Amino acid sequence: MALVANFAFDAIPLEAEVEVPNPFIARLGKLPDWSDLDDYQYTITREEFTYLLNHCYARNQEEEYRDLIRIEQDRALILKQSNHPASGWYDLRFRTDSLISATPKRYWRAPTELDGLQPNSTRPLKGVCIAIDPGHIGGRWVIWDDRHFTIGKDTIEVREGEMTLTVARILQRDLSLLGATVALTRNGNHPVTEDRVETLQEEARAYLRNRNKVPSSGAIAKTAKAMFAISSEIRARSDLLNEEFQPDLALCLHFNASPMNMRRPSFQGPNHLHLLINGCYSRGEIEEDDTRFEMLLRILQRIYYEEVRLSDAISRTMKFETRLPSFSYDGTNGMSVNNNDILWARNLLANRVFMCPVVFFEPYCMNHHEVHARVQAGEYRGLREFNGTYRKNIYQEYADGITAGLVNYFRHRR
Repeated sequence: MALVANFAFDAIPLEAEVEVPNPFIARLGKLPDWSDLDDYQYTITREEFTYLLNHCYARNQEEEYRDLIRIEQDRALILKQSNHPASGWYDLRFRTDSLISATPKRYWRAPTELDGLQPNSTRPLKGVCIAIDPGHIGGRWVIWDDRHFTIGKDTIEVREGEMTLTVARILQRDLSLLGATVALTRNGNHPVTEDRVETLQEEARAYLRNRNKVPSSGAIAKTAKAMFAISSEIRARSDLLNEEFQPDLALCLHFNASPMNMRRPSFQGPNHLHLLINGCYSRGEIEEDDTRFEMLLRILQRIYYEEVRLSDAISRTMKFETRLPSFSYDGTNGMSVNNNDILWARNLLANRVFMCPVVFFEPYCMNHHEVHARVQAGEYRGLREFNGTYRKNIYQEYADGITAGLVNYFRHRR
């Protein structure tokens, strides 16, 4: 008689379960709803999509988005979750029945979509909705964004957040007189966000772990600080701008500074000027699901064209007013998109999530000796001499450079 062994076997699953990793997103970013791109189906040609992606947005062209965005003959396939390919691809169909892309869905209006102007109109900005974002935060909050310093005895502390608000208020007055509707993302020296460093500790810990970094107490403190002063604050402002203001353009105001030891601030040189539009995404940035989604929205809305035309016009009047030389990037953090040596493309949170044409300003190095002297002089009337040249106060000069550029641009384009 044959002996039959009686073995008990555990059930073997037909397909092993795969643990889905946490999505790879930017600091305090939101998971994208890829169906939001449905409104852009069949609106952009393959040629234009490829041109914009390679010319302005991807730093080293296809190297930056390989395996994340696949450009086929009639569509682009976009990976939904970069660290989990099994999540699938979003299928964006190109416009193939015409050589010209269709007008996309967007809340902002190009100058050609506005009512025309009467000859020699004294209100050339009539009907234009402009948002102004005074960079950083002032008052007692300056300690959180590290954009403040004192050089010398008996001098006024340089506080970028308060300086940008001064320029913003001048612009609001002057642009309103020229017919524009103007809104500021902040009207005082206090945060827009309701988050605080102490409420962001767990988010900081989770972010570090998701990036395979050790969540030490020091790393958590540093990350929570950046989350508050940069990520949460700018995202709160973007909610106001995109959902309530819905402007035709946004002006992001900043002052530059040369690298220095913040424990021992000292004068540095040279002094210079540059303007930024959104672009120059690294592979690491495009791998972030929300960042990739936001980049695609900017491409599909064709924001680049308006940004570069607007920035070109304002850069000329800014250079005339400030008399500053241009600053240049090495192609890593920023890249050139045309022959204007003042204008560069760079991916910053504000010029990415403000979903309209954004001009991002970086004039005047605050730790340059002449700029420091002009900051000490304050908001005076008339002209004063600095290094043999009579100048307006630095805030009015900054605002006048922007105002003149906007007037020239809208007179020409409407």
